[in-house]
Amino acid sequence: MENSFVLIVLLLASLATGGLIVNWIGLGCAMSRLSASSYVEFHQHTNCTFDPYMPIVVIGALAGGVALAVIYGVHSISGRLAAAGAVCYALVIIIGVPTCVRINHQIASWSIQNPPSHWAQTRVRWIRFHVIRTLFSVPAFALYAATMIWRAT
Repeated sequence: MENSFVLIVLLLASLATGGLIVNWIGLGCAMSRLSASSYVEFHQHTNCTFDPYMPIVVIGALAGGVALAVIYGVHSISGRLAAAGAVCYALVIIIGVPTCVRINHQIASWSIQNPPSHWAQTRVRWIRFHVIRTLFSVPAFALYAATMIWRAT
């Protein structure tokens, strides 16, 4: 039963971190090259895909890390690694909700044909905060992987 739970936590963490990396490297680079109308339309469509999915996997990864820390005990190395990874996923949420998620909601209401004059600054701000939250997600996943490796030895 424990092995199944560990695999589910790793799956959620890999989906969370992978989704953030895809957004950064793939979509963020594409977004930075688009005209105003194209950018707004593209961002609105990607929101429809990622907005329902990302909270589930990021919160799931966070909750899974907390559960592993409790199961393994916060005084063990595995428990501390899991707790540190959970803190990183918590930071992904703390950084992302007031910035990227808030911006996503703003962009969802924009007109594709007539974007606001500040659209380019908003795009830069979204990309900047997205990179920051992704940079916390990568070590979170690595810490979870280290938890599993340490536990297996």
